[in-house]
Amino acid sequence: MSGALLSEAVAGRFHLPPNATYLKSHSVGCQPRTAEDLLRRKLLAPWRETGEAWPDWLGAIDAWRAALAGLIGVEARDLCPATNVSAGLSRYLSALGTATRRRTILLAPSAFPTIGYVASGLEAAGWRVRYLPGDADVRDPASWIAALDDDVALVVAMHVSSNSGALTDIAAVAAAAKAAGARCIADCAQSVGVVPVTPAAWGVDAVLGTSVKWLCGGPGAAWLWVAPHDRTALSPMERGWWSHENPFEMDISAFRYAPDARRWWGGTPDVAPFILSATGIAEIAAIGVDRIRAHNRALQAMLRDALEARTPGWRWPAGDIGGTLCIDTGADQPRVAAALAAHGIGADFRGSVVRLSFHAYNGAGDVEAVARAFLP
Repeated sequence: MSGALLSEAVAGRFHLPPNATYLKSHSVGCQPRTAEDLLRRKLLAPWRETGEAWPDWLGAIDAWRAALAGLIGVEARDLCPATNVSAGLSRYLSALGTATRRRTILLAPSAFPTIGYVASGLEAAGWRVRYLPGDADVRDPASWIAALDDDVALVVAMHVSSNSGALTDIAAVAAAAKAAGARCIADCAQSVGVVPVTPAAWGVDAVLGTSVKWLCGGPGAAWLWVAPHDRTALSPMERGWWSHENPFEMDISAFRYAPDARRWWGGTPDVAPFILSATGIAEIAAIGVDRIRAHNRALQAMLRDALEARTPGWRWPAGDIGGTLCIDTGADQPRVAAALAAHGIGADFRGSVVRLSFHAYNGAGDVEAVARAFLP
């Protein structure tokens, strides 16, 4: 496994919290050292020197779209910037109302809560939310197939669950949805940057993602990817002047949708978050997602080897998982939480489940620190 580990020099490309073992990349990825300089050059300098700096700012967003497109293997024109995952999902759903007579949105109860909040908030517009059974295995396509019927318009599947780390076979879920006449959207917030995200190969209709976690790009830079077959087939009801084919035409009575994913954009865009996001994408791309994934798995295995046999009351994850190792510590949770705090280890909990995320900037020393803290 040691051959899969990245060199310690990789950690030097990020700002890491001092005197701490940081294992919360599932929440916020550490800041690249290049971020501050790029923000000055791409946002502040044009603003200071030209006043109205939109050409430079829009160029920076175009560069972000191109960088993300390269990372996940899609065309830049099919990516729309979004403030967050909630906004991207809401905009996408606003286009489905006139595209299908079906009115059921299918998701798992383990989906990130914002997904359920957005979907259930549309009940007044005639949408219905249906959940998989609580004990269903989200990784098993059969669980989704059993819940599909001729009223399901959209399946929302988490690529990686934030609660358990479960890694779903998105291609299989998308195929099941398609066979049932439904669309499938993948939430990749917990996977992009540490697990390969390949929308075109999956056959999904859309993907949601964010830069704040494994992409180390900070908050405010999320996105919606829409498959080429829906590039112009869907017309979102939520729109703004940047959804227009030519935002600067300024004819209030003549709206024409942009001919690509920008039709989901909406009002005046944020700029700074996407400049910062571009620095994270550049670092992740330079290291390589496959290498980060191998490094992550090697560190997970090291911790498991050190602890599993010596923690008989804990439940370790079974089956495929993403970048976050989620361990149910059961009745031992209070002691484990106190040990984390005492040893300066940045992790968090979902109930009694401790979540530990090893990124490219973590190493074997971090595994050893966790093992020392956890062993009574």
